[in-house]
Amino acid sequence: MPNADMAALLARLAQARVGQPSRYEVPFPQARAQLLAEREPWLNDGPACDVSLRSFSAAGRSIGMQVVRPGQCEANRVLVYLHGGGWCVGSSRTHEAIVRRLAHALKCVAWSIDYALAPEQPFPAGLGDCVAAIEQAAREHPGARIIVAGDSAGANLALGAAMYLRDRCAAGIEATLPDALLLFYGVYTDSLSGSSMAAYGDGRYGLSIAAHQRYLNAYFDQCLDQKTDAGGALSDRRYAFQLNPAADLSGLPPTFLVAAEIDILRDQTWEMASSLRAAGNEMDVMEVPGVTHGFLAYGAVLTEVGTVIARAAQFAQRQP
Repeated sequence: MPNADMAALLARLAQARVGQPSRYEVPFPQARAQLLAEREPWLNDGPACDVSLRSFSAAGRSIGMQVVRPGQCEANRVLVYLHGGGWCVGSSRTHEAIVRRLAHALKCVAWSIDYALAPEQPFPAGLGDCVAAIEQAAREHPGARIIVAGDSAGANLALGAAMYLRDRCAAGIEATLPDALLLFYGVYTDSLSGSSMAAYGDGRYGLSIAAHQRYLNAYFDQCLDQKTDAGGALSDRRYAFQLNPAADLSGLPPTFLVAAEIDILRDQTWEMASSLRAAGNEMDVMEVPGVTHGFLAYGAVLTEVGTVIARAAQFAQRQP
């Protein structure tokens, strides 16, 4: 069950949506606008930072982002943040409060990436943009530690990008392996089974199995290249869903994982934690009781947000 603050927040959000269609059911362009409208009242939460817009070019296209710079900023770290939203909705703006909190805690500049969204640009377009952003951050900040973070689908992209970059390095191709990963209530498999799916799949606390399946379909099922192969191509299924039995999880950066108790994706975080540990990686994992998927956006009313951000920053900062 939600804790008292989470329950009050859910009631408040439900009241704000009265008379509106579910954003999990409307066309994706409408869902994007609706999510932004829902998040706007919460975007002034957290520490003040300088926020600017910029873009860079990669693979013949322009990739936009927010650059978030806290008051205390150290030159030896850069945070690359990948927003959630089922690979189909969300933006650097909808997740600005989360990124400001993380940048402030890490005392470093943050790049919040507006990667390509499905279904207009399905897998692996968004993943390619995330890889390009990590490489660009390393080029522009030589010698800095690169910390890659993401929530939900963004956590999936962060881990997929790290695996791809690891494989590039192993193949003798110049690439930037991140120094740490911070993964918040991520999706790591296209499976719809498990105890947390069964417990919360009806959507009474937000993300439902039906909505999640719609995101999965839009992101991946429309892509013609669904095979798993040994070529290390960006379109390899192992980079899309990292709990694929064929995926190699060894040799990855130190990883901090967070699960929300009341979330259909909760079990996936614990399975990923076990798999990363079994593969010999340094990792830490925590589950936040009484909160739902997406809770990090509501630090103004949920004290758990500050706790999670602090733990994540401590993990990243203690890495050599």
